[in-house]
This record gives sequence, C-alpha cells and structure tokens, in this order.
Amino acid sequence: MVEPVPPCTIQGLVKQYGAKQALNAVSLTLQAGEIAALLGPNGAGKTTLIGCLLGFLSADTGHIHLFGEDINSLTPQTRNRIGFVPQTMTGLTWFKVGELLTYLAGYRAANTPQDNRWLQWADLDPQARVKSLSGGERQRLAIVLALRFCPDLIVLDEPVASLDPQARYDFMQLLPDYARAHGATVLISSHIISDLEKICDQFIIMQKGHIKLTLSHTMLHEHIRLLSAAPPQTGA
Repeated sequence: MVEPVPPCTIQGLVKQYGAKQALNAVSLTLQAGEIAALLGPNGAGKTTLIGCLLGFLSADTGHIHLFGEDINSLTPQTRNRIGFVPQTMTGLTWFKVGELLTYLAGYRAANTPQDNRWLQWADLDPQARVKSLSGGERQRLAIVLALRFCPDLIVLDEPVASLDPQARYDFMQLLPDYARAHGATVLISSHIISDLEKICDQFIIMQKGHIKLTLSHTMLHEHIRLLSAAPPQTGA
C-alpha cells in the first residue's frame, strides 16, 4: 500500500538574520486531518517558521514540501489548497467587505466548495469599507477570506490575538468542527497554551529557533499534571 503524502513536511530548516539564528535545524511533519499547535514565547521563531512554510521567506538551508511539492515550485492548484490567516490583515482596504468577498471568489473555480459558517460567525456589514473596520473586525474578515473555500492546509499565525472574548471563544469552538468536517490539516501558532489545549492533537513547542518538545494531547496533559503535582523547590 502506498503511504499518503503528508500535507506538510519540513526538514532541517535554518534561517539566520545577521548574527541571530531565527531557525536552527527545524524539522516537523503534519499529517492529514491533524490540528497542531505551534507554541512558544515571542521571538521563539514561530512567525519565521510560518513565513518559510508559506514561501514568504527563503530559508538558508533545508527543505519544505507541501502535498509532496517543493515550496519553491508549487502549482497553482496546490496553492489554492492552502489558507493563511496572518496576525493582522493589511492591504485591500479600499474595498467594501462584500466587494472583496466577491472579487476574491472570482479567482476560484465555479465548483469550489464553500463553507459559509465563517461568514455567519464574522457577522460583518457587507457595505462597510475594510479601512473602516476595527482591528477585531479586520481579523474576522481575514479568517473568512482564508477559510471560506475549504482549504486542505490551514496556517494561522496568532489568529485570535485581536478578537474580543466572545469571538475568540466561538472561533475556538468552530475551528475543530470545521477542520474535521473538511478533513483539513491545521497549524495554529500562539504563545498562550490555554487557547489551544482543548482542540489540538499535537503541540510543537519552540524556543530560540529550536523545536524544544513535541507532545500529543495526552502527553501534554500528563506533563501539566506532573508539573502541578511536583513539590516546590527550596533554595540551598
């Protein structure tokens, strides 16, 4: 039996900015249908890793393959299988919300599946100009634009940081249901583990450009239990 090709494979990724090594020999694989958390403090390398994964940044060394294709030579069909939500949405601010949704839909084939639950969740005025939206409203729009057409690989970089508590809660409820309904693979970054501990299958913990630890959902909760049960250390 031929093994299915993973949606994302990263091998030995290195990225340096001057004297700072942002990524140091990073390797990981995301399996089909998996929801993976990318965790770590600010400056750990999460956003740089995502930038390389999506082809926005060039790694110094290493390899990235999405659906079996090299990141540097993705076909248009494969690019359409990827949805990305950045930390903040910029650009295209002169459009009305409804105009932007229609405009971007024009780049999709007529038979492309859609999931309009995100439109209902975002609850945006189609006549509002993007430039007039609040930060949270723009982020809801970015999520709609990325996920409406049911991508197979979803990459989210701190997607809920600017959302209000109710929108944040509803997003975290909807995302796993949506991903499993469409068989999508999800990589979602955050520096707050409590946002993700209930919905993710794998937890990838970064520190200073390294992947320090990779844990399953069960292993994560066992680590938390052991840390909670450990007696406090006393000074010498």
